[in-house]
Amino acid sequence: MVEDEQSLREPVAKILRRRGFTIIETPDGLAAIDQYRARSHEIAVVLLDITLPVLSGAEVMARLEEIRPDVKIILTSAYSEESVIETLGGRRPWAYVRKPYSPNELADLLYVACTRRLSAGYP
Repeated sequence: MVEDEQSLREPVAKILRRRGFTIIETPDGLAAIDQYRARSHEIAVVLLDITLPVLSGAEVMARLEEIRPDVKIILTSAYSEESVIETLGGRRPWAYVRKPYSPNELADLLYVACTRRLSAGYP
Protein backbone atom coordinates (compact mmCIF):
# COMPACT_ATOMS: atom_id res chain seq x y z
CA MET A 1 0.00 0.00 0.00
CA VAL A 2 1.60 3.22 -1.18
CA GLU A 3 -0.09 6.16 0.49
CA ASP A 4 1.60 9.30 1.81
CA GLU A 5 -1.31 10.32 4.05
CA GLN A 6 -0.61 8.48 7.29
CA SER A 7 -4.10 9.31 8.55
CA LEU A 8 -5.51 7.22 5.68
CA ARG A 9 -2.78 4.60 5.25
CA GLU A 10 -2.69 3.30 8.81
CA PRO A 11 -6.43 2.80 9.42
CA VAL A 12 -7.02 1.28 5.97
CA ALA A 13 -4.08 -1.10 6.45
CA LYS A 14 -5.45 -2.05 9.87
CA ILE A 15 -8.92 -2.81 8.46
CA LEU A 16 -7.43 -4.88 5.63
CA ARG A 17 -5.26 -6.84 8.06
CA ARG A 18 -8.36 -7.66 10.11
CA ARG A 19 -9.87 -9.02 6.90
CA GLY A 20 -6.93 -11.38 6.43
CA PHE A 21 -4.67 -9.45 4.06
CA THR A 22 -0.95 -9.05 4.63
CA ILE A 23 -0.13 -5.38 4.04
CA ILE A 24 3.23 -3.75 3.42
CA GLU A 25 2.85 -0.01 4.01
CA THR A 26 5.03 2.59 2.33
CA PRO A 27 4.64 6.38 2.56
CA ASP A 28 6.27 7.24 -0.78
CA GLY A 29 7.16 5.95 -4.21
CA LEU A 30 10.86 5.38 -3.62
CA ALA A 31 10.14 3.15 -0.61
CA ALA A 32 7.51 1.31 -2.65
CA ILE A 33 9.93 0.61 -5.48
CA ASP A 34 12.54 -0.67 -3.03
CA GLN A 35 10.01 -2.91 -1.28
CA TYR A 36 8.66 -4.22 -4.58
CA ARG A 37 12.12 -4.92 -5.96
CA ALA A 38 12.99 -6.91 -2.82
CA ARG A 39 9.64 -8.65 -2.35
CA SER A 40 7.77 -8.77 -5.67
CA HIS A 41 7.41 -12.54 -5.36
CA GLU A 42 5.35 -11.99 -2.17
CA ILE A 43 3.18 -9.15 -3.49
CA ALA A 44 -0.06 -9.99 -5.28
CA VAL A 45 -1.23 -6.42 -5.87
CA VAL A 46 -0.07 -2.85 -5.26
CA LEU A 47 -2.52 -0.23 -4.01
CA LEU A 48 -0.99 2.99 -5.30
CA ASP A 49 -2.04 6.58 -4.67
CA ILE A 50 -1.53 8.66 -7.80
CA THR A 51 -0.49 11.81 -5.90
CA LEU A 52 2.73 11.18 -3.97
CA PRO A 53 5.74 13.27 -2.92
CA VAL A 54 9.11 12.77 -4.66
CA LEU A 55 7.88 10.37 -7.37
CA SER A 56 4.34 10.55 -8.73
CA GLY A 57 2.10 7.51 -8.81
CA ALA A 58 2.55 7.46 -12.60
CA GLU A 59 6.35 7.27 -12.22
CA VAL A 60 6.05 4.56 -9.58
CA MET A 61 3.68 2.58 -11.79
CA ALA A 62 6.15 2.74 -14.70
CA ARG A 63 9.05 1.57 -12.52
CA LEU A 64 7.06 -1.29 -11.00
CA GLU A 65 6.10 -2.40 -14.52
CA GLU A 66 9.80 -2.41 -15.44
CA ILE A 67 10.50 -4.75 -12.51
CA ARG A 68 7.59 -7.04 -13.36
CA PRO A 69 5.46 -6.22 -16.42
CA ASP A 70 2.49 -8.22 -15.12
CA VAL A 71 2.25 -6.31 -11.83
CA LYS A 72 -1.34 -5.71 -10.70
CA ILE A 73 -1.75 -2.10 -9.68
CA ILE A 74 -4.88 -0.63 -8.18
CA LEU A 75 -4.62 3.13 -8.51
CA THR A 76 -6.44 5.36 -6.11
CA SER A 77 -7.17 9.06 -6.18
CA ALA A 78 -9.80 11.63 -5.32
CA TYR A 79 -9.71 12.60 -9.01
CA SER A 80 -11.92 10.92 -11.58
CA GLU A 81 -10.69 7.78 -13.33
CA GLU A 82 -10.68 9.63 -16.67
CA SER A 83 -8.44 12.34 -15.24
CA VAL A 84 -6.03 9.77 -13.80
CA ILE A 85 -5.87 7.81 -17.08
CA GLU A 86 -5.10 11.08 -18.87
CA THR A 87 -2.26 11.70 -16.37
CA LEU A 88 -0.92 8.24 -17.25
CA GLY A 89 -0.90 9.08 -20.94
CA GLY A 90 -3.67 6.59 -21.61
CA ARG A 91 -1.99 3.68 -19.80
CA ARG A 92 -4.39 1.75 -17.61
CA PRO A 93 -3.80 0.15 -14.23
CA TRP A 94 -5.29 -3.25 -13.41
CA ALA A 95 -8.04 -1.40 -11.52
CA TYR A 96 -8.98 2.01 -10.20
CA VAL A 97 -10.78 2.96 -7.00
CA ARG A 98 -11.82 6.52 -6.24
CA LYS A 99 -11.33 8.10 -2.83
CA PRO A 100 -13.12 8.03 -0.55
CA TYR A 101 -13.59 4.30 -0.92
CA SER A 102 -15.28 1.97 1.51
CA PRO A 103 -13.29 -0.77 3.23
CA ASN A 104 -15.70 -3.33 1.74
CA GLU A 105 -15.18 -2.03 -1.79
CA LEU A 106 -11.40 -2.10 -1.40
CA ALA A 107 -11.34 -5.53 0.27
CA ASP A 108 -13.52 -7.00 -2.50
CA LEU A 109 -11.23 -5.58 -5.17
CA LEU A 110 -8.11 -6.88 -3.41
CA TYR A 111 -9.69 -10.29 -2.96
CA VAL A 112 -10.36 -10.52 -6.70
CA ALA A 113 -6.81 -9.40 -7.51
CA CYS A 114 -5.28 -11.95 -5.13
CA THR A 115 -7.55 -14.77 -6.27
CA ARG A 116 -6.78 -14.16 -9.93
CA ARG A 117 -3.08 -14.09 -9.13
CA LEU A 118 -3.26 -17.48 -7.41
CA SER A 119 -5.36 -19.02 -10.18
CA ALA A 120 -2.88 -17.75 -12.78
CA GLY A 121 -0.15 -19.86 -11.23
CA TYR A 122 1.99 -17.27 -9.50
CA PRO A 123 3.93 -18.37 -6.43
